[in-house]
Amino acid sequence: MDIDQRGTAVPSIECFVNTGLRKIPIHEEAPGRSISLEKLPGETSMTYGQYLDSLARLLSDNSFEVLRNIFVKLPAPAPRLEEASSIELTAEKHGALYSVSRLRVRFGAEARQFAVNCAFSPRQQAFLQIEADLLAELTERFPLGFLPSPLVCAQAPGLKLFIAEWFENHHEFHLSANGEAEPVVKVWGDCGERKIIEREKIPELYAGAANILTSYLDVDSFCQIYPWHHAAGDFILDAAKEPPSLRLVTARGYRSLLSIESDRPDKMLGGLHFFVNLCIRLRLDRLDGVGEPAWAGPECLPGIIRGFSQAWETRRKTVALPEAEEIFSLFQALSPEERLEFAQTVASDGMVEADEDDFLSARIFSCMAELANALEGREKT
Repeated sequence: MDIDQRGTAVPSIECFVNTGLRKIPIHEEAPGRSISLEKLPGETSMTYGQYLDSLARLLSDNSFEVLRNIFVKLPAPAPRLEEASSIELTAEKHGALYSVSRLRVRFGAEARQFAVNCAFSPRQQAFLQIEADLLAELTERFPLGFLPSPLVCAQAPGLKLFIAEWFENHHEFHLSANGEAEPVVKVWGDCGERKIIEREKIPELYAGAANILTSYLDVDSFCQIYPWHHAAGDFILDAAKEPPSLRLVTARGYRSLLSIESDRPDKMLGGLHFFVNLCIRLRLDRLDGVGEPAWAGPECLPGIIRGFSQAWETRRKTVALPEAEEIFSLFQALSPEERLEFAQTVASDGMVEADEDDFLSARIFSCMAELANALEGREKT
């Protein structure tokens, strides 16, 4: 226990590392093991101990001011920090732009969990601030609950963080080779478990992702949450719920992908561009999140169609838009050559990583044919 400046007892912050197989105390971690902060030019690495120690000190400084500010932001009734039985900080994930830890504050049998997003270099900190500001803007503008609400931002020399809600029981899911002709979908558990999702449930996953992205679309400017990456674990899943519950863990940007600004007033063209991009980008992943580029099978397309249609029709209740069926009919009215040309433009407008070009180019024609079949089959049901 720590005695803060107010003379009250608050549990000391215990630090752990999630190895992917188990959670271990930081003092048991291999000495000197570095986390991957060297992906940006000129960046230096640091050990887990240095990372977690810096983070724990910032959280506990000034009588645990940062932690107290979190609980002030929570909906009432919220417990008081002095009532906590333990505080745990676990290093979970490290990327090129920032590192993510899980903060768990226990109150007896109950626990509150938060995502602590942390950046060290000036460039990383700039990206982190953009994300925090954008999340705050989008959660206020679209109070849908699919994005985490940022609660607190804090800064110390060489360290910047923002803390957001942690989506309980939600996990990454990725395409994975399993000795079959097409990749399977696996959900990652807390302790390294990899559970295969039954193929009949796959459309529901993609319906949820398409619904989320369409729900946050600005149908006037066609600005959208972009870029996002399956491979980065941006979509997370609670597979125990029926239908499965999906969330989007962040928003790195919000912009229109239409290459010609004069196209934006054309709701039919903008809607088709957005829809076709969903049908391309949602199929793209990397095997197990870090391997070679991977491509979801056509069974995901009925889900994407349904998720887009549901969210688009909901938007039509308050905004003048063409019906989703009109957008689908426009696509079906194009010749195969016109569909391919349009899809190539869409893929180029939405390109994120240089190595995607050849991979997508080899699959776009068949993707558009499979999409046409999925829409045709949908019309017959």
